[in-house]
Amino acid sequence: MNYVIRHGRRIEVDTLNTGQTPKRRRKAFEVKFVKVPVQWITALSQTKSLGTWRLAMVILAEAFRRKHMGGEIVLSSQVTRIPNTTRQRAARELASLGLIQLEIPPGKRAFKVLTVADGLDNRRR
Repeated sequence: MNYVIRHGRRIEVDTLNTGQTPKRRRKAFEVKFVKVPVQWITALSQTKSLGTWRLAMVILAEAFRRKHMGGEIVLSSQVTRIPNTTRQRAARELASLGLIQLEIPPGKRAFKVLTVADGLDNRRR
């Protein structure tokens, strides 16, 4: 039993069981692995930049997450954890390799990925 004191008097307080349990929050969707298409491997073999490789893997993971959750891929510093100049250069290089299509907004805003080349042949043989 718990007690509270009101106006100098000790009052007994009992906990009522209403039968409702608090709702549990879902865990945020977390990408554990991503398949890397052969098209990406061959295209990335042409680059010597580690930043381009890192950004490519981040984009593939975000594309997988967005496939299940929806939304667009924004290459912000919070998502990629890659320095700004490296991220911009790598994004332009991935676009020149034909792996992604970019929307480059004016000013110092983050790039948006419009499409991601998956390189998967969905036809059965």
